[in-house]
Amino acid sequence: MIAAVSDSLVRFGLRLVVRPLFRVRILGKEHIPSRGPALLVSNHLTYLDGFLIGSCLNPIVRFLVWKPYYDHKLLTWGFRLAKAIPIWTRPHSAARAIARARAELARGHVICIFAEGSISRTGNLLPFQRGLEAIVRGLDVPVIPVHLDGLWESVFSFQGGRFLWKRPRTLRHPVVVSFGAPMAPSCTAHEVRQAVQQLGLKPGSSDAGTGGPPASLGFGGGHGV
Repeated sequence: MIAAVSDSLVRFGLRLVVRPLFRVRILGKEHIPSRGPALLVSNHLTYLDGFLIGSCLNPIVRFLVWKPYYDHKLLTWGFRLAKAIPIWTRPHSAARAIARARAELARGHVICIFAEGSISRTGNLLPFQRGLEAIVRGLDVPVIPVHLDGLWESVFSFQGGRFLWKRPRTLRHPVVVSFGAPMAPSCTAHEVRQAVQQLGLKPGSSDAGTGGPPASLGFGGGHGV
């Protein structure tokens, strides 16, 4: 009963943040997991990426969150309610976060990581770290690539070297969240990165047909695995 109430509060909070700020279009709805276990791997552009992804799914998504943010006195209650997993750059902390993520997957939950390890400051997709391989190694868990598009042009990105201090182009910024076909747990970080990048080039994405590099790629808040 308590778990159901807390999950409802998390869903309400996610949508309360997302709906006034963004006009969200979802691509690849058939690939959205209706239940776990599943590992979502996304690019990372803003501090609100987790809100966007979480608002697209019915099951509560457990995100790996940089520990200094997780421990912040104004944020920790929300992260705990959302069952986020804190991670730090120290080896033992990373190992503990990976072990906890594996345990959550074994219990049938959905985990999401931002494999670039930090928010993109250029709008380009950064190399993926290999922690995602360790999370699913030996588990029968699908890896689902996720691409967030349109966020680089929002006030919440670091476009122009500024965060927030930009004039919004629209009242509700248009964003595309694309979910790709599930990949085998034996896939490499490089292969997942390629899949995420390809999602940004498909018809319907604002990157498609531009002739340039993907414009919106990234979230984690700080560091990932």
